[in-house]
Amino acid sequence: MKEKEVSRSYKKVGSVSKVKIVGIIGSRNLPISQAEKVGEVTEYLISKNYHIATGGAIGADQYCIERLLRLGVPDQATIYAPWQFFYGFPTKVNAMVRQFSKYGGNIVWGLATGNEPYFQIKLALLKRNVNLVEVSYGVVAFITAQAKGSIFTIKQSAKRKQQIVVFPLNCELPNIKNVKWVALRCGGCWEGSFRSVYLK
Repeated sequence: MKEKEVSRSYKKVGSVSKVKIVGIIGSRNLPISQAEKVGEVTEYLISKNYHIATGGAIGADQYCIERLLRLGVPDQATIYAPWQFFYGFPTKVNAMVRQFSKYGGNIVWGLATGNEPYFQIKLALLKRNVNLVEVSYGVVAFITAQAKGSIFTIKQSAKRKQQIVVFPLNCELPNIKNVKWVALRCGGCWEGSFRSVYLK
């Protein structure tokens, strides 16, 4: 993808700059049983006029995009991709991401083609996560024990002292210096989640 085309994607995102952006991220191996929970959170945030940022991976990102499409509001979200174009997305979500774009969803393209050595693709994935955090007001994360990329993203968000809500599935909460996790007591779609409290 040429630099000009990447810049154009950023300008599109700039049109929502007055809206608070919330990142919805999570494990690629998040089971389908959690799809409704991710969808409910996505729907709640959209109802409160937040713009959604997500990564376009399988698992948590996939469930978020599915709900956005079902609601008919892909234009209220942005996918931060590590890839240069659609062919980089996993087969399981490729058609869905194309549909997301077709119906007005924003995509900020990355630099990886998918043919690079593993370490370069990993760097592109991490850069994608950093870009997502940089534009976000806060992050909602659905994690499992194998959520290394999500933990990295949560730590990036914590560095900026953003609002973070974590839904742990059969795993421990992230251990982050100067962050205490407090259970959210508001019920509804937030049942089972914990929010970040920053210690001095």
